[in-house]
Amino acid sequence: MPEERKLRKSLGVFDVTAIVSGIIIGAGVFAITGFAAKYAGALTWVSYVIGAIPVTLAGISTVALNLFYPVEGGESYVYPTRLVSKFFGFLSGWGMWLAILGPVAITAFVFVLYTNMLPGLPFQFPIIGLALLVCAVFFFINWAGVKTASVIQNILFIIMVAGLAIYVVVGLFHINMDYVTMGSPGGWGGVMKGASMLIFAYGGLTLAADLGEEAKEPVAHTISLGIILGIIIPALLYASSAFVSTAVVPWDEFAASSAPYALVAEKMGIGGLVFIVIVAWAALLTSHNGEQAVASRIMFGLSRDKIITGKLTWINKHGIPGFALITTVLIAAFLIVFIALSGTLEVIADGIVTLFLYNWILTHIAVLMEPIKYPELYEKCRMHISRGWKAIIPIAGIIASVVVLPFLGWQALVFGAIIFGIGAVVYCIGYGRNRSEVDKLIGEWPRERYFKI
Repeated sequence: MPEERKLRKSLGVFDVTAIVSGIIIGAGVFAITGFAAKYAGALTWVSYVIGAIPVTLAGISTVALNLFYPVEGGESYVYPTRLVSKFFGFLSGWGMWLAILGPVAITAFVFVLYTNMLPGLPFQFPIIGLALLVCAVFFFINWAGVKTASVIQNILFIIMVAGLAIYVVVGLFHINMDYVTMGSPGGWGGVMKGASMLIFAYGGLTLAADLGEEAKEPVAHTISLGIILGIIIPALLYASSAFVSTAVVPWDEFAASSAPYALVAEKMGIGGLVFIVIVAWAALLTSHNGEQAVASRIMFGLSRDKIITGKLTWINKHGIPGFALITTVLIAAFLIVFIALSGTLEVIADGIVTLFLYNWILTHIAVLMEPIKYPELYEKCRMHISRGWKAIIPIAGIIASVVVLPFLGWQALVFGAIIFGIGAVVYCIGYGRNRSEVDKLIGEWPRERYFKI
């Protein structure tokens, strides 16, 4: 009889925090901050603070769902399908899988941009070739098991946080007050546009709930604390580093650079440039590593209910969803080539935010549905924000997410509509082929055997 393989409970609070913060602090801060500065100018740091509002509300609702029932692929797919709707829940998981695939490609892409900023290089590294190499290296790291990946993640996480903190402190001694008072070229509309874009930089926060079956006991405590720390650490580093950056160089120069933080560091001397490139490496690689891990778990969750082929539930000998990881990395490789050839990095980043916002809206609705769909399980839960005055949290989260959407622009909304349109076709084909089995699997949740393959 073949050995039954399961996901392994090997992630502690620090591991989860490092994965979540590592996903968040990557391409967002080192590339998207420059895009946002085109609209928010010297007030980009304010855009980061505003952008944290819908993210924080989504984080609170995610904690509530995790305390309700921790499970792999939970926040992205399982909770929406069980608590809201099979169809809209599937679109949530589908959208989040592709929303994380985008940053997998973007982090590898931006890694090369910062590498090519190193002083004294005799040549420029080819963007596509080196980005694909980064993707391949971290594929093998993740294939070797979640504990191996988390050890590397923890090391890179420490380098990243310490490095950004040093960047902020050193930058304070190079501030030009004339740059600080330049304001926003687009007024408060520009600040809001910047905030909508910078949600991309916070996007991975709620994904800790997708590691529910690999977290150590008590699972709810481990995941919830990881999410809380995952809000605090990036928000502080984002706002402070954005303030310093647009105070050391004029916002328009910062916005025009393909590697904006390297431009600021260069003003601090050659040592500063080399230093920030190393920090960017750590941030981008922690993000890339964590995104590969989480994206494969989302696909793993999607395939469990047989809407997408069940082969993706195969787990390798290291306790990793192998086919899901392979699929994730192959599509990310395609996106690397597409972004490099099309020059659509900013448009894709904005489109990814629409996918995050849709998922967060479903997350808040799922919280409100807890006591209606599973009253007995809800009463046992230690966090109740679905009734009474506390329901203002998920309701405010829905409103905040909806308010931000128009600021992303029509191209981002069309991008999201196309992704969801493809997802709807995939759902209709998969559900139509396995209707009775899908209904049975989803209808049996929650169940203990959900944790087995």
